[in-house]
Amino acid sequence: MLSLNLPIFPAKVKEKDGKHIIFDPVRRKYVALTPEEWVRQHFVNYLVTDKGYPKELLANEVPLKLNGTSKRCDTVAYNRFLTPLMIIEYKPPQ
Repeated sequence: MLSLNLPIFPAKVKEKDGKHIIFDPVRRKYVALTPEEWVRQHFVNYLVTDKGYPKELLANEVPLKLNGTSKRCDTVAYNRFLTPLMIIEYKPPQ
């Protein structure tokens, strides 16, 4: 995968059925390794490791309703009262 302007971390990447997957510590499971997922995992690692943000207050792939339509945001960072502080949308690095 491409190098990013984020700290390098020991990502848990493996191959399954001919496709690469990466471990998502927030969802606690392996997910398809797409360019967008590569950015997500690096940014989540940056928030948790470098900025000290509690992993337990992050959620990935969160469904929400917006003007009567169902959407899904990439990551939501909550405060300790579980009120959303930040909604994060990731794009592939290119």
